[in-house]
Amino acid sequence: MPSIGFNVLRELALEEGLSVVAVSEATALGQDRGFLEQWQAAGYAADMEYMRRDPSLLSDPGRLLDGIKTVISVGAFYDRGERAPLRRGYGRVARYAWGKDYHKVLRVRLEGLCSRVRQHIATDFNYRVFSDSVPLLERAIAKRAGIGFVGKNTMLILPRAGSFMFLGEVLCDLTVDGLSDAPEEKPRGCGSCVRCLESCPTGAFVSERILDAGRCISYLTIEKRGSLAWQERSLVGEWLFGCDICQDVCPFNVVSIKGRKRPDLPEFEASQGVGQQIELARILAIRDHAHFVAQFAGTPVMRAKREGLLRNATCVAVNTQSLELLPSLREAALHDPSPVVRQHAVWAVCALAKIGGQGEQRASEQIVKQATDDPSELVRSEVSRCQMDL
Repeated sequence: MPSIGFNVLRELALEEGLSVVAVSEATALGQDRGFLEQWQAAGYAADMEYMRRDPSLLSDPGRLLDGIKTVISVGAFYDRGERAPLRRGYGRVARYAWGKDYHKVLRVRLEGLCSRVRQHIATDFNYRVFSDSVPLLERAIAKRAGIGFVGKNTMLILPRAGSFMFLGEVLCDLTVDGLSDAPEEKPRGCGSCVRCLESCPTGAFVSERILDAGRCISYLTIEKRGSLAWQERSLVGEWLFGCDICQDVCPFNVVSIKGRKRPDLPEFEASQGVGQQIELARILAIRDHAHFVAQFAGTPVMRAKREGLLRNATCVAVNTQSLELLPSLREAALHDPSPVVRQHAVWAVCALAKIGGQGEQRASEQIVKQATDDPSELVRSEVSRCQMDL
């Protein structure tokens, strides 16, 4: 059976830019499986089908690779710099999405780690690498490996470094020797702190460590497809893609944020992707998938899809009272190919017209009048509701 020492494994991981590494047995997560079953039964997975799969699949690494002995959990920190004030006409992006798509970046690094291991032990071994690519309970596995603890906001927290970290796994038939040499973390927790729970603007936390995904801004702006309810549109606030509120307020992240800690890997630099904020007018002008890909290929923003990102942009425009975006919104209301985008653009035009004066109201009334003949019932229903609200 191939084997490697833990200290050597850690050094090889560091050479790949993976600053955190820990090891655990590839056994099933019994207690966490029970928590998952309860969470699913309560309906907190919303429309995320992949999180409604059989809990035994999500909680047992052994079902993903025959002959598995070990799970190597790795972590790489993303940008922990201070967040800039929101610019006029822009929408906020969650920290993890500032740079390149972490799925692809971490898979390359994990493959690189396995290649280094193979060279060191001078023999082949069986393995699979993952980075949020299968519905595996990554945080629970990392917690079991001793990387950190799960906070009240459901995030994995490293006591001295915080929670702004990507996770990845190598499932393999290696044995790892010298685990007694691994650094030991004293058990930590959140104590009496509830800043994350109190700061969530949507009340998505049912209780400590229990998140109703359907009310989470990250879910609403990334995972949810189709239309947002009127209340949901206001709940997303300034967030165009994702949300960091429950992490930004966490005391464990304060030191790294104040220290403007840069990401472990250059691919996660804001300069390599969309950055902290994206101009809403730029998004509202995207009329087809090819244009969308040209703008955002290789970044996590692709996850929202064109329709979702434009839908989100209309909401942020209203929530930030960006009257200068009315021409872009009117254009989208009449000419975007997506009924969902036209629906939300009509709503945004009406909402902003209320605070824009008589000239804007008259222009908006013309848009609403034209939209009454829209071929989509979705848009026509929105027009009717807007007319009643004008």
